[in-house]
Amino acid sequence: MSVSYFETANQLLRKSQFDNAIESYQKAIEENPTSAWSYYNLGEALVNTGSIKGAIAAYQKAVDLNSNSPWFHDRLGSMQLQAGQLSEAISCFQTAIALDPSFSEFYTNLGMALTQQGNISEAISSFHKALALKPNDGETYYYLAQAFTQQNQKQEAIAAYHQALEINPYWSECYLELAKLQDNLGQTDEAIKNYHRSFQLNPNLIESYQSLRTILEQQEQWEEIIKLSRRCCQVNSNSAEAYYDLGTGLIHQQESEEGIIALRRACELNPDFVEAYQQLGQALFQQNEWEEAVTVYRRCVQLNPDSVEYQWSLAKALVQVYNLEEAIQVYRQTCYLESSSAELYDQLGQTLAQFYQFEEAIATYRQALELNPENQGEIQARLQQILEKQRQFEEVIAIYRRTQEFNPNSFESYQNLGQTLRQQGNIENAIVAFRRACVLNPGSPVAYHLLGHTFAILQKWDEAISCYRRACEIYPHSPDIHLHWGEALEQKENYQEALAYLQKAINLKPDFDLAYEAMGRVISKKKGVNLDPLSRYREMQKNRPTDPETYQDLGQQLHRQGYLKESINCYQKGIELQGEPIHLWFYRNLGEALISYQSSVISYQ
Repeated sequence: MSVSYFETANQLLRKSQFDNAIESYQKAIEENPTSAWSYYNLGEALVNTGSIKGAIAAYQKAVDLNSNSPWFHDRLGSMQLQAGQLSEAISCFQTAIALDPSFSEFYTNLGMALTQQGNISEAISSFHKALALKPNDGETYYYLAQAFTQQNQKQEAIAAYHQALEINPYWSECYLELAKLQDNLGQTDEAIKNYHRSFQLNPNLIESYQSLRTILEQQEQWEEIIKLSRRCCQVNSNSAEAYYDLGTGLIHQQESEEGIIALRRACELNPDFVEAYQQLGQALFQQNEWEEAVTVYRRCVQLNPDSVEYQWSLAKALVQVYNLEEAIQVYRQTCYLESSSAELYDQLGQTLAQFYQFEEAIATYRQALELNPENQGEIQARLQQILEKQRQFEEVIAIYRRTQEFNPNSFESYQNLGQTLRQQGNIENAIVAFRRACVLNPGSPVAYHLLGHTFAILQKWDEAISCYRRACEIYPHSPDIHLHWGEALEQKENYQEALAYLQKAINLKPDFDLAYEAMGRVISKKKGVNLDPLSRYREMQKNRPTDPETYQDLGQQLHRQGYLKESINCYQKGIELQGEPIHLWFYRNLGEALISYQSSVISYQ
């Protein structure tokens, strides 16, 4: 005897093979189009695939074929309720009750629909009828409590939630709703207890955790917040909100390092979580982690470009990393967004002055003073100082014009003026001139390079690096700029990064003697070795290190000081140890040492 499509479909439905079940039910309906059960079970399969509209149509057909089944009406009503078709759902539930008034679930479902419709009194009545038929139905008490809450009968709602929990003490959602109601009524201790219970039963119920955290924040129970947040991160390891809460709690407790790690994780999990970036930026500010703070606040500005707070914070961070040009641009944008802040104009003026952009600094300080700030005296003093420097610079220009042609709108005129002043030792005014050249021609790598090199004369290494960076952005193929950048980094004892830029200089110009010399010097400093080359040579003969660069570095120092045999030995040992890749400059150094040695022998003879 063959198995019918209907029986096959039922087996597939029980195995949760819903798509195949739907196909078999449709064939069963083709075979027997008057089978109400085929349509009903088709509806069940469609519900499990998320096809609510299709399920409603199937249940409706089942009702049409067998209008005497209260179950068919109830199931149709449940789907209509889910689809928001409240009037239709209520009609179905009422029909089900009329057909079988002894089944409590029909009254519960009717009560739910009436609650959503806003007909609370009738909903409460329907729930009471359900409970009269089935007194131990926890779900009905739960929905009754929600109806009481809408009716503002809060004590009755609390009692109903308690009844539901007596029947089912492991119902996390019920604890949550009870806690929310108690929280609303100011029953804080009870609310905390029930939020905890809800979260313990279902750690994925984030609303419990968030609501509990809000109360704990109000009570400033930060240790409890941290403990709770850690648990939430354990059970919801992909929750950006959980890591954000953990990070903010840790930072509040001065546990900044771990707090920063948590906030970084929040930002990784949700790259659009601007509040997490903001908190991370503030924490990095406190730790003086300026480079990362710049990156973080750039992201804040990307996410919300009209935020004065984010723009302002980015500008402050840029100043700290001496990226003054971009800081000035961001400050200008912030002043545009918040034109009534004297503090903003004052900070912009200070940044302009720091970068020797005196004319705009003067105008900006004056704008700040027009806003009648509380620190008017301080701003006035800064303005007077810059006015004096600008006056001195104008005097320098006047003297220069006596012998040289000068066009105040030409960047080349300011560049030539800067070079003249630098040769004369007037470094401060040379910087002003070069800075003016950069303003007039912001695409000139030469102007920025000259400005950076002049800052270096004053040992203002951060400002110099900022200028070299900009020069390389404009023209990345200059070995000289990379050399000077590396030397500035050397002065800041940032040896690893210095080596990277010196290597770029050598890559751009393989016979660049100054870059090779600087690289050897930086390697020595990086290794913290004794800089007396002959002593180092004797010590190395005993210890025999295996690093080829150490021998090359020492060979260069010995060569410069005239210890030619020793330098040749070092170069040869470095070549012997180098392995892959081969460094051509090792051979170059050896060749030059051999030539020097040969020349010295000939001279001696």
